[in-house]
Amino acid sequence: MLDMEYICENYFESKVKPKHLRSFTETTPEGNVIEGYISVKPNKYLGSCLITTVNGEETNQFIQSMPKIHYFEDERDISNEVTTLCYEKLDGTCLILYPLQNKNGEVIEIIPKTRGRAVADSHFITLFKKVDQKPIQDYYKENNGILIFEMYGILNQHEIIHYNVGIDIRLIAIFDNDKFNNNPIEAEIYGFKKPDLVFKLTHQHPDWILKSTSDKFKQYLKRDIWTFPTNIDAVDGIQKLLEDLNKEYITYNGIRAIEGVVINTYNERGYPKWLKCKPKDIENEHRSQNGIPRSSITKEVLKYFDEYGADVREIYLQDKNHHTEYIERMLSEEYNEEYIAKSRKKIERIFMQIWDSRIPPISLFNLADKLIEENPDKSIQDLMRIFAVEYPSKKNQARTLYTTLNHKFKKNKGSN
Repeated sequence: MLDMEYICENYFESKVKPKHLRSFTETTPEGNVIEGYISVKPNKYLGSCLITTVNGEETNQFIQSMPKIHYFEDERDISNEVTTLCYEKLDGTCLILYPLQNKNGEVIEIIPKTRGRAVADSHFITLFKKVDQKPIQDYYKENNGILIFEMYGILNQHEIIHYNVGIDIRLIAIFDNDKFNNNPIEAEIYGFKKPDLVFKLTHQHPDWILKSTSDKFKQYLKRDIWTFPTNIDAVDGIQKLLEDLNKEYITYNGIRAIEGVVINTYNERGYPKWLKCKPKDIENEHRSQNGIPRSSITKEVLKYFDEYGADVREIYLQDKNHHTEYIERMLSEEYNEEYIAKSRKKIERIFMQIWDSRIPPISLFNLADKLIEENPDKSIQDLMRIFAVEYPSKKNQARTLYTTLNHKFKKNKGSN
């Protein structure tokens, strides 16, 4: 058995301490039992894990996760040597695929994981099976890298509503040969879809030129090209444009169109990095004298249930602080300790409310019957789209409704 200090030094570059590692025992979708440690430190190793054994045999396989994404802070954050790509920040869940190896280094299974777990919750595995598997299978016939996606859509809805997407994934990056690639050629080779490219930012000395590149959002922007004296001004300009875009979109649709963008750039050593950039009005909403807004807490609580949904009750019985530590750790990416401390009672109250609400009320069964009766020729995904439009106040019950509809469809199919 490896010493914890040895693990931190040799697998996590001493950027993680033993207190940041959580032990796990998980069973994969194909029944392999894996054990090891996962990092909860919010840095480049957030969610990364060391699998020490597979089916009781020592393997010591390191799995890199998606690093924590920081905000833009100063001009050194963006390279002036290459074009900077700004992709839509999809409001979903980071889903990571990795090849599980046995003691001989042979790949025995492709595993979906999330940042908080070495094997994704059964709910996410079910959703993952609904997306196109061909590009993934083609990739793993020839490669052994780690694929990092964002899973989004009505079936994994958070704040931004993607009306036209039931569930899908977009490639964010690939980790292979001990390095990240945030603009991989494999996306073209294997047909992986990427998030929508919203802006391109180019340094044409002495100016920074910003170009709108998204057909989806262009109609809500008054121009296609903007010029800024520095990259700091350019990022401020992006925030203002995103805010204006949302205001324009709200006048027609009543909701925001975009949460923000992820700026794909490189550090001084040419190493890929990601920066998040949100509209100013969204950032300002996060600051309140009364602590953290309910919407922000709710978002992180839902992420917790995404990660641990099938095991929440068992985890709670074993460790009543597990959910608190997770939610506060996620909130710490946006808020300081003062805000978090001021909001602890609110966090617990919202967690319990959401947990209680996940017990399906009888009215949800009636709603499922109503949707089926009024739309007899529609698929489950079509019914979920109708539900999202007609019952926005019940969006937190979407996953439960999907399960109910799925059950009724199977029952009706069996009776025919």
